[in-house]
Amino acid sequence: MILTNIMLAAAGTKIPGSIFGMPEQASTIAESIDWIYNFVNWICVFFFVLIVVVLVVFMFRYRRRAHIASTGGPTHNTPLEVIWTAIPTILVAPMFYFGFKGYMHIATPPENAYQIQVTGRQWSWQFDYPNGAKIFDGTLHVPVDRPVTLTMTSEDVIHAIFIPAFRVKQDVVPGKRTQLWFEATRVGVFDLFCAEFCGTSHSQMVGRVIVYEEEEFEQVIEDAANWIERVPDDKLHLAGVRLYNQCQQCHTIDGSPLIGPSFKETHDLFTSGGTQKRRLKDGSSVVVDEAYLLNSILNPLDQITVNSRTGKPYPPTMTAGLGKQLGDRRRLALARMIMQLDEVVTPDGRLRKVTEEDLDLVENPDAD
Repeated sequence: MILTNIMLAAAGTKIPGSIFGMPEQASTIAESIDWIYNFVNWICVFFFVLIVVVLVVFMFRYRRRAHIASTGGPTHNTPLEVIWTAIPTILVAPMFYFGFKGYMHIATPPENAYQIQVTGRQWSWQFDYPNGAKIFDGTLHVPVDRPVTLTMTSEDVIHAIFIPAFRVKQDVVPGKRTQLWFEATRVGVFDLFCAEFCGTSHSQMVGRVIVYEEEEFEQVIEDAANWIERVPDDKLHLAGVRLYNQCQQCHTIDGSPLIGPSFKETHDLFTSGGTQKRRLKDGSSVVVDEAYLLNSILNPLDQITVNSRTGKPYPPTMTAGLGKQLGDRRRLALARMIMQLDEVVTPDGRLRKVTEEDLDLVENPDAD
């Protein structure tokens, strides 16, 4: 890819991002990081070509032409040794200077930066905003041309948040708070990844960064803080579909086994009206009703479920903190979704698409 990009650049073709394969630049620090990255790479390219050319010349110039006795060779050349020590030193010094200067800039968030709390867990991201908005779907909403600081921690294992277009990456560590900051330079949608192997579903721990103009950002965050409160009670099962993405790493909707019990299995137990009960780790059984579902979300470790296929308890992977952070209405929405699962799953086994109109979140100008 690098060779292709070099050839395209030589032909006058504009290469997006970087000639060495870096993605597009979308933050204030991206250009300086790409500069030092390209500087180091061009030096490597120069010396690679130089060494290969010298090697080929020496192969022909000093190849054996006849069987002659070895005449030995020089064992010491002071000027040459000074040169091959001085040149790397001269090259490495600016690499260190610009690299360290850039690191200190990245490691020092501006005091006026917009603060967002980030929680990593297997296998999803949660973003908490100053106005109380909580985003669970892995989408980070930020304003353009405004510094943003992410203060991060993990509930289980080490994760790492990585936004390639912004050129930022930082480990997210349990029991510790880490930070990174950036300032987006243009409106758009950009990829967000977990860059630290964190378990079996690591590859699914992906998200997006959506950059808005300031006014639109403020409106989006305001809506994010209050949307669930505006959903009518009879539409809460549809609101649960919006929240399912934070459950899908552990709970399926088609009955297939995963880390936790399938929502379909739980739904079937609910619709049995108590004739079928859920077996628990302590040997007891419980009727699956709304109260049970709400308690299971709020206190997931109180009643560990037994896998009906294997007869063994499911691993206690869901943390109690997640259920508490959801809030009463979000917990109720998830419980209603499980109870009315047949209404939100399409015939091909997928969750139906839920729009703002379905949740009555969009005013109808034609309504009386």
